[in-house]
Amino acid sequence: MGRIGRTLLRVLHQRNMLTSVVAVNDIMPKENLIYLLTYDSIRGSFPTEIKSTQNGFSINDQEIMYLQQPNLAELNWRTHDVNIVVEATGLFTHSSEAKHHLVAGANKVLLTTYSKDIASTILGVHSTQPSSTLISPGDCTINCVAPLIHTIEKTYGIGSVHINVIQGYTTRQELLDSPYKGLRRGRAAAHSIIPFEVNIRPVLETIFPALSGKIETMSTRVPIPCGALADLSIVLKNRTDADSLNKLFQDSSQNELKNIVSITFDPIVSVDVLGNAHSSVIDGTLTKVTNGTHVKLLAWFDNEWGYSNRLADWLEKM
Repeated sequence: MGRIGRTLLRVLHQRNMLTSVVAVNDIMPKENLIYLLTYDSIRGSFPTEIKSTQNGFSINDQEIMYLQQPNLAELNWRTHDVNIVVEATGLFTHSSEAKHHLVAGANKVLLTTYSKDIASTILGVHSTQPSSTLISPGDCTINCVAPLIHTIEKTYGIGSVHINVIQGYTTRQELLDSPYKGLRRGRAAAHSIIPFEVNIRPVLETIFPALSGKIETMSTRVPIPCGALADLSIVLKNRTDADSLNKLFQDSSQNELKNIVSITFDPIVSVDVLGNAHSSVIDGTLTKVTNGTHVKLLAWFDNEWGYSNRLADWLEKM
């Protein structure tokens, strides 16, 4: 029940899917969880009262069991008739770790990030649902950029892609300068623009094997708590222009990428996409094409809310 877990609970409440939630498992005190669900610095107050109960907490008189088991092997989902587990710790991403939920009685496991050994399946890229009981839907960044790369690649062909994701600081950064294995990440998050490597290239190359060796990625963290901008620099194999590229995504956003990608021509900033359920919102005013083959494409996304909506989509499919 970190940022994604709590945001997903809000999305499920908004979609009237909360009745499907049986239990949550976290090590924090229950009172602290209820407080963090009720009051959120980015999302605001929860739209209905959350009450403590003997076995957990209730929302709209529906009780959700609260477990505090740090050891996955000790969980017993079978007892609670749990069908799907959302593995939202971000820690147990290898199949050998995530399968503990299956041993505990669940039928399927949905990760909330990319996996060390499970191929990512991305809505807006892959048309079929994986048959595996362990599903990796990628992370917020991959869900933003992969549908864009897929659409451009199949239309124009791609020679190379450079991606810089400009986004808010995370809990893995420091508030004050501190020792950290990645030296720049140890600098005070709210005081500087902090660039560092983000290792999503192998995941993207697995999704797009034809682009192996042709993708570079990095991240630039800025002093905001939420909201992101993906900056894609793409060399095309076939020529186009900015108007044609924007038209391509206008059409796609109403068809195969509906509810996943949108495009705007308003002069928005990052705060304007908070609460937006799309994986990416292309800023059409910033689309540039040089010499017909060098594309600059920028896409906004709410790295919590947009991604949590894709997780809810997955739960509906599963």
